[in-house]
Amino acid sequence: MIKSVFSKAGILGMASLAALYMLPVADSAVSGINLFTSNAQAAEEEGRRPPPSTRQAGTLTQQVFSRITEVMELRDMEDIAGARAVLDEIRALYDRGRLNDFETYTMWQFYASLDQTEENYPGALSYYRRMLEVDNLSPDQIEQTWFYIGSFHFVLEEYREAIDAFETYNEIAIEPNDAVYLRIASAYYSIEEYANALPAIRKNMELVRAKGEMVPQSTYGLFRAVYLTLEDYQNAYQVLREMVVLFNDPADWGLLAQLAGQLERFAEQAQLYYVAETGGYLDSENEYIQLASQLYNNENPVGCAQMIKKGMENGLIEEDEDNLSFIAQCYQLAREDSLALPYLERAAAMSDDGELYARLGRVYMTLDDMDKAADAFEAAFDKGGLGRPDQVYLTQARAYMELNRYDEALQAARNAGRDERSAGTARTWVTVLTNEKARYDTLQNQRRDLAEFIRPVR
Repeated sequence: MIKSVFSKAGILGMASLAALYMLPVADSAVSGINLFTSNAQAAEEEGRRPPPSTRQAGTLTQQVFSRITEVMELRDMEDIAGARAVLDEIRALYDRGRLNDFETYTMWQFYASLDQTEENYPGALSYYRRMLEVDNLSPDQIEQTWFYIGSFHFVLEEYREAIDAFETYNEIAIEPNDAVYLRIASAYYSIEEYANALPAIRKNMELVRAKGEMVPQSTYGLFRAVYLTLEDYQNAYQVLREMVVLFNDPADWGLLAQLAGQLERFAEQAQLYYVAETGGYLDSENEYIQLASQLYNNENPVGCAQMIKKGMENGLIEEDEDNLSFIAQCYQLAREDSLALPYLERAAAMSDDGELYARLGRVYMTLDDMDKAADAFEAAFDKGGLGRPDQVYLTQARAYMELNRYDEALQAARNAGRDERSAGTARTWVTVLTNEKARYDTLQNQRRDLAEFIRPVR
């Protein structure tokens, strides 16, 4: 039941999360570049331009630089078609072998950027793949390219390919990237390889803490979801304990209490529910009922009743037969029958059978209100559906006896005797009631005779 609380769509919004990581990438190719070779500056016409030389491999010539700047300006004005047309001019130079490696890398990078702007992620991915084919790439360029290849696979929900790309990135990266490990974990979660997600989450958290930063709540949420899916409730419980301390999320308090119950830590579960209620974090009927049940089981029936009552007042608990009966039961257990009475009366009126009226009759008897007790027992028989009507008849007989209504008491006892399970007891009651009726009748006759003999003096 606990596991069903989570879904892949809800845990991190994975594709959306990945899109947030996709930052503009192409501008870095030209920012801060002001070095051009002298022969490139002299070649103002493309036909006079000499072939790229080895020493140009890490620079943009002025002609390419100016075109790239124009591409960026058009892209920023959302003129993607115009930007692509200018970029195609650079590609024409590439087709004629006029670009050096760095220019080729930059060109593909801007094609990818334009496709990314138009959310054509497969197209952007294909250009990043072509970037890896360029010779003489620096370690930083290779590292960055693998990062974006993994990211685009992630956006496209190609999780296996994303994992492979990110693992390649991790092998060549100079510094580990905590975001990469989180995406690896999320990808494993998405393809239901939950156990494989755990090392990546732990590594992500380790790197984030090493930077002196706080691990985000969403990362803890993924960590918790993995353990819950694996039904590793002990570790899920520990993660949740950290979460309630760090984030104080009301939903986490309720789930922590549920997990305590799953681990059979019932006293702790009661304490957690109580703290959650005190903090105003309980927001469902189930949570209030769980708290009330734990108070009931831990010998605090008054607290149990008060929690259900409070949940009703807050509009979270329905005032139905079961809940009203539960409040009454709690008060009865605490020997607070007068407090139980109004709730039991309402519950009995809602009931489809007579069991609650029979119970109500016994409460009236405890409160020494025999008239109402007798009426409640009669209502119980009228509604029917009693599991042991013989027992109710015997109790009714006692109520009638207390009211000196012996004929009705005898009839109730004889009705009880029709059930062989109570036949012996019923016979005893008939004997007792017959003797009591005779004694009562004798006393009444004596009172009448005495009243006739002693007349008041006028």
